[in-house]
Amino acid sequence: MTDPYQQQPNQQGQYYGADGYPNAQQPQQPPSAPLPVPYSAPYSGGYPAQPYSAPYATPNPYAQYPPGYVPTRQSGMAIAGMIIGILALITFWVPFWDVIAALTAIGLSWAGIVQAGKPGYSGQGMGIAGLVCGIVAAIPAVIFLVLFFTAIAATSTTCAFYC
Repeated sequence: MTDPYQQQPNQQGQYYGADGYPNAQQPQQPPSAPLPVPYSAPYSGGYPAQPYSAPYATPNPYAQYPPGYVPTRQSGMAIAGMIIGILALITFWVPFWDVIAALTAIGLSWAGIVQAGKPGYSGQGMGIAGLVCGIVAAIPAVIFLVLFFTAIAATSTTCAFYC
């Protein structure tokens, strides 16, 4: 009886080479498909064809998009409303500036939301963010404005020099 775990004698040429490693299988035929081009292919040179022929003509801005696709534009009012709303949040302690900034942010953001709802425009999220910032900034602005006028009224009724 033979031991199945016992090493078989090395027979050269059959499975193993002379050094004890398996023989590499050589392909029978050359590959029919061409080899892939490596990523570091040399630069082919030249410039791409220009979409216009005049030397100083303005190129078509839609030439880079597929046919039928029109890029959307950002709503400038939504962007301005969001920026002013953030500034109103930061400077809520300035009495008159913050009320004006908060009302401006609310108005611009509302107009930006309406404009972003039209076809060809985007920026509705920035309009909503500016609207929220403007409303949140208006609350402490009104409180600080009331405190400001109360402090002025309280100092003007006291007898400082003419009692």
